[in-house]
Amino acid sequence: MFDRPTAYAAHADFIRPAMARTEMWRLIVMIICFEIAFIVTPWLMMLALPPRAEEAYIEGVTAFGTLAQFASFGIITAIFVWTLRRVHERGFWSLVGQADAAVVNMIRVMCMVGLVLLAKEIFPPWYDLSALAETRNLLRWLVLLPFGFVVLLIQVSTEELYFRGYLQQQFACMSESRLVWMGLPSFMFGMAHYFNGIGEADGILWALWAMALGLACADLTARTGNIGAAVGLHLANNAFALLIYGMMDWPTSGLALFLFPFDDPYQYDLSIDALRSAELIMPFVVNVTAVWVMWLAARLAIRR
Repeated sequence: MFDRPTAYAAHADFIRPAMARTEMWRLIVMIICFEIAFIVTPWLMMLALPPRAEEAYIEGVTAFGTLAQFASFGIITAIFVWTLRRVHERGFWSLVGQADAAVVNMIRVMCMVGLVLLAKEIFPPWYDLSALAETRNLLRWLVLLPFGFVVLLIQVSTEELYFRGYLQQQFACMSESRLVWMGLPSFMFGMAHYFNGIGEADGILWALWAMALGLACADLTARTGNIGAAVGLHLANNAFALLIYGMMDWPTSGLALFLFPFDDPYQYDLSIDALRSAELIMPFVVNVTAVWVMWLAARLAIRR
């Protein structure tokens, strides 16, 4: 992944908007702002929704609840960009890079990675999905599919604007080392996903997987000079994981086509000691390998 620096020639233009104001205090203020926005957004949503809709939003197991949860990331973006203008005196598009190129890269990468993920399911070994999962009404799923893509685009764009846009730009202005501008945002991205896990072992594996995804997205951003490719990879990954498969009565399962029976994770040992278990490590290796394959597919799409 760490090619010679000439592979990242476009990165210089990408970070240029951040060069005017690189003081550490500005970076700290923006990090705190993002965390505060992330914390207060659910409260703002609950204040705005009627009681029944509020309950659906909190649980996230219905189509409305899942759509509302991901759409709420737009509030985080709005708060963050508002603060960015006041702290750095620059706006939304300075985090994106060249807009038209970003859109093209996003579409190309999303389609290419999506095809790779689809091929993974179509090629052998086959299994009888109908025997393992409940299938939702196909017409209903197709009607909701465009809305699902829109809210997932909001969600992944929020994360990419912050981690691969703002943080990568600011850290790159402070240091030329890729361990800094690529490594630190990816580490922070990984830590932000720790609480997606159930228990310590699951949380650590979630964090490591997210770090791998973050490194792939950071590399694509540096190669292209915009966050479009990173958004496309992230969107394809999340769309496949959330719009195709879900676990019954589990948060963010409201838009999935196939629902697997609920399997209580608390019945398993998910302490640190569980990291020695092949039952946890092997799926993790497969998932990290999938990130590498998606990154290669994205490289093919952007031709870099």
